[in-house]
Amino acid sequence: MTAVTEGAPQNGAEDLTQQTKYVSFKEQMAFNLSAFFRDMSYAVMGMANYFYMDVLGLEGFKLAFLQWAQKLWDGINDPIMGAYFDRRTYTDEKARRFFKTTGVPIAVLLVLMFSPFRFSGTENTDTWLRMIFILLCYIPFEAMHTINGTAFMSYYNSITPNIQERGGVIARSRMFSNMGSAVAGSGGLVSILLGFFPKDDVRAKTWIYLGMALFVAGCFVVYNTLMYTKVRERIVAPPQQERQKIMSIFKGLLRNKLFLIMIASNTIGGLISAGNTGMYFYDYNVGNTIWQTVLGLAGFPALLLATWLTPKLCERMEKRNIVLVCALSQILISALYLAVGYRSKAFIAVQSFLSAIPGSVRGMLYWSMIADSVDYLEWRTGKRNDGSIYAVEGLMGKLIGAFGATSTAIILKIIKFRRNALEQTPATLRGLFVLPLAVGMVSTAVSSIPYFFYDLTRKGHAKIIEELKERAGEEAEAIV
Repeated sequence: MTAVTEGAPQNGAEDLTQQTKYVSFKEQMAFNLSAFFRDMSYAVMGMANYFYMDVLGLEGFKLAFLQWAQKLWDGINDPIMGAYFDRRTYTDEKARRFFKTTGVPIAVLLVLMFSPFRFSGTENTDTWLRMIFILLCYIPFEAMHTINGTAFMSYYNSITPNIQERGGVIARSRMFSNMGSAVAGSGGLVSILLGFFPKDDVRAKTWIYLGMALFVAGCFVVYNTLMYTKVRERIVAPPQQERQKIMSIFKGLLRNKLFLIMIASNTIGGLISAGNTGMYFYDYNVGNTIWQTVLGLAGFPALLLATWLTPKLCERMEKRNIVLVCALSQILISALYLAVGYRSKAFIAVQSFLSAIPGSVRGMLYWSMIADSVDYLEWRTGKRNDGSIYAVEGLMGKLIGAFGATSTAIILKIIKFRRNALEQTPATLRGLFVLPLAVGMVSTAVSSIPYFFYDLTRKGHAKIIEELKERAGEEAEAIV
């Protein structure tokens, strides 16, 4: 099966398809705001480890048990949801209905997972019961969150048939995604609120995390409303005459070398992980978690610059080459930072700005290249299994994210970090700066290696799109 373009120029006018702008400013902004609110949910769940450690007091076996139990469910859930997304019957819409059915339940379950319930007067028993309660909420939460996220990500391909316009749409929406992550992540509102309380105030931390969960849940409902009412799907695969077998879907993914290269790079980067110790660095080394937000604002103009720059670069350079240059730039900037040290807050802000430019460009291109791999897979197999691609990408991201969370605990253990302590030793403070930065440099370098095998050029992609249009025209003529 091939893609059908809704509202595209007819009579074989391929050039017009790529010249026409399909996404209005109003629709682009609705998509951008949806990306902003949506990624808040990922960011707040990414902060769950702080909640587990600082509020629930989990460490060692208990922390590992909860993390890996969640990731085990992810491993089962994500491929199933991706295959369901591609196999179910549909007509002119493939993703939109999921925004109507999953938004509110996901929001409710998110709040429950951060709620300060107590189930027993015995601390150890209460901790285990709270962990079980979180897992019971997480199972339906993650299933619906996966299908909801898959539906959203499929819009990277379906919102416009114009591949040049698509690049700009993705870049702008990724900017808003990053902003949403910044607001709800470790450097956002939580850091500001924690800065007003002593480091050992567990009660304050409890209510701060719950308040953030309530805020993000409300934003998640708004995101789903915007997607359902304001954003259109323009490219979907036609209804399957025969349902694909699940195994054939995933075997098809093995023929998508572009996707496999992207996954390989992301997996390497996750396995060599610097963890997520940033909030602790700002709390103890810089003096207050508020500074993570204040100095992190230096990354915002860099994000704007990267959003403007990415489509421009793609018009002149191959995406692979842009990614490699950005990776090298990040390594050099980090090496300079490591050599000079965090001498002043102004220096940290400058480093944040410089590092955010190539980092943001790389992030935007990653999703643009994943979208390109959907076209490539359809060209190779005749199936537009975008749901499975984005679901498997999400699964791999979660699995390596679990290792990233574990690496955070490993780094903190190596540097002898003391949880909820008022002060840390000088050796621990040095470790909070040096070790994550050094690991990040190695990760960036090694994870760039698979990109040397990414060989889809701009001209090659244009030929793929042209051939897919020809196939669609031939099928339309055959039906008539």
